[in-house]
Amino acid sequence: MTVWLALAAWLGGVIELPEPVSAVKRQHGSVLALAGAPGAPALLVLTGSAAPVRIGVRRALPAARQAEVLDFAADAAGTVYAVVLASFPLGRDQRLICRFAGGEHRCEDLGERRCRLLAADAPDSVWCFGPGPAGMLLHRAAGPRAGPRFWLPAEGPFRVLRDASRLWLAAPAPGRVRLLAPEDGLLADVDLASGDAQARPLPELRSLPGASSFAFDGERILGLLPLDRGRRQERLDEPYGLFELRGAWRRIAPQYHWLRGARLAGAGDGAAWIWNRHARRVERIPLPPP
Repeated sequence: MTVWLALAAWLGGVIELPEPVSAVKRQHGSVLALAGAPGAPALLVLTGSAAPVRIGVRRALPAARQAEVLDFAADAAGTVYAVVLASFPLGRDQRLICRFAGGEHRCEDLGERRCRLLAADAPDSVWCFGPGPAGMLLHRAAGPRAGPRFWLPAEGPFRVLRDASRLWLAAPAPGRVRLLAPEDGLLADVDLASGDAQARPLPELRSLPGASSFAFDGERILGLLPLDRGRRQERLDEPYGLFELRGAWRRIAPQYHWLRGARLAGAGDGAAWIWNRHARRVERIPLPPP
């Protein structure tokens, strides 16, 4: 009976989170969530009616005194990746990329790559964002040894990305990543084969509060934004709604709203996925046609 109830909830567009979590993403048909105590993080993978898979990150780093997951992602094959900042005895800290698949794990030192965000554009192809070799900001963290290793210069139109406090990194299609910097009003598109990068100013992002969140659905840009954006100071119970950027922010799915603290966990397959933090669940919201 429990399995059937879980399947009915999943098909109905509500995924209950089994424990408190600090971050949620919906990617490739699965919900990934970051849970666990400080210093001993765990990744939860929820797929369909199956019981949640719990990945204890510290098990992959038995010598570490503590660990912190900076970001995580799943590829289309179901492999889970995490950027981990681990503290070892004698005061050594390492930034690593950890790979979890089929009950096995592997962690590798990122070296000069100061990665803090991850995106998987294809099976076993992962890119991370952060300062690194050759003055670049985008680096291959996993995948074939042949081919490009890094792109996106930290100078010119992309210089603002280096110091941006809030960024969204996503891979809307194989061979492509997008970065959104709200405070700087900038969207960057990168072709991972050629390194061609396009910068697009989006001034509509600049005046949004820090509790806003964003997601990409192909070419579409979605935002979970306060309904009253003219208010100078937000209330703790400020209502948020789902919007799409079409020259200006236009509200979609107006029958829904969420309390401040909710986040966009992802989008795709004709829906947006909202992490309803207050209700401790992820909700599927159908999107109108583009």
